[in-house]
Amino acid sequence: MTTPNGKLWPREYLRHFDYKPSSRIVMLTWGSRGDVQPFVSLGAELVRRGHRVLIAARAPFRSFVEEHGLDFFEMEEDGTDTLMNSLAGSSGGADGMKLFVTWQRRMVPSQLRQFWKASEGADVLINNAAFTRPALHVAERRGVPIFQAFFDPGFIPTRRYRVSDNRIREGNALRNVATTRLKNLVGGLFTWALENTWRRKHHLPLELLGEQHRPGLLFRLPVLLAWSPELLERPDDWPEWFVQTGRWRPPGKQQEPGERLKAFMAAGAPPIYIGFGSWGVHDKTAVTDLLLEALRVTGHRGILHRNTVDARGTFPADVYVDDNLPHDWLFPQVKAVVHHGGAGTVGAVATAGVPSVIVPAFFGQEVWGDIVHRKGVGTMLSRRELRVDTLAAALREVTQPHVLERARVLGTRASKEGAEVLAADEIERRLKQARP
Repeated sequence: MTTPNGKLWPREYLRHFDYKPSSRIVMLTWGSRGDVQPFVSLGAELVRRGHRVLIAARAPFRSFVEEHGLDFFEMEEDGTDTLMNSLAGSSGGADGMKLFVTWQRRMVPSQLRQFWKASEGADVLINNAAFTRPALHVAERRGVPIFQAFFDPGFIPTRRYRVSDNRIREGNALRNVATTRLKNLVGGLFTWALENTWRRKHHLPLELLGEQHRPGLLFRLPVLLAWSPELLERPDDWPEWFVQTGRWRPPGKQQEPGERLKAFMAAGAPPIYIGFGSWGVHDKTAVTDLLLEALRVTGHRGILHRNTVDARGTFPADVYVDDNLPHDWLFPQVKAVVHHGGAGTVGAVATAGVPSVIVPAFFGQEVWGDIVHRKGVGTMLSRRELRVDTLAAALREVTQPHVLERARVLGTRASKEGAEVLAADEIERRLKQARP
């Protein structure tokens, strides 16, 4: 596939661009630690090459960003924690969508205002494409190139498949493309007027509804696909500048476990890890009781993340609870992982070579649950379905020998190093080729 004029980026995205071997790169992201960590990983690699990198994110991640040699722009609180807690307690479906749309209408004006401030002096922007679409307006007004990072496959039209009802669906090529374009169009409906208000203020032409997703723009912006091809391979009808790098791993040396955790791991059979990341759970007491009973009836030891359980003082001797649980060290040593299905955790579990039980709180997490199930390396339970009997059945399913072996083989193939290097290579290569 080629662009209309053979170049990446429409001309307005290159008005003020001048290639420099050492560029000021601003990364725009949103959300939880899982949404920030990949950019810290890529940013650290770019800094190693002599670039200056700033990450715009929420206040809790300042020290995490700065300790890896990156500059930090503090985003105002935008209701993210409230949204995540509400989604964790919702029934999903229409309720979840209503919560998300309400939050999105509040978030977009805030992102536009803050991304504009954060991008001052930037030579290049990189954004988390799923949740920071306003970054495209900012890049256009700044006149600088932007790279979009995608962490799930649901937003880019392809003839090969579509994401419908949060599942990967194959079938008619025309229907696949049309479904994704329609979904993007509807998704932009709720904030279209808000975005055009900003464009009018900044003397940009008004956009037609859904114009950001038209092929003339979407397929002229370079894309970094930050998931393993062992989970889902890049469709061959995407342009060659849509580069699948694999998972951007946590930066720096592998985090070391505490002595108590090492002693627990050495004291018995591989345990089940259970943790729902920053999303947490709504009724922690009920969920804690449920998790402990499911472990008891299946005969498994357990490691539970502190954010997932209540504040009770004691747990059974065969259950370990903490919040210092280094995934890259721990996951290869457990029997299976019960988690929320965030892209980063899915990638970490796949690399570790162990099965997943995914209990999603959000739409994109359901997509990963479906992908993991289709690969035969895990299963998925909705939060409405989460009971002692269903979780016990899921644990029995994913600890069968044939599932464990599939997960092991996938992990061997997915555990290659260097995704951040590949992404940084692609960024530098495309920038060298860019011309106004």
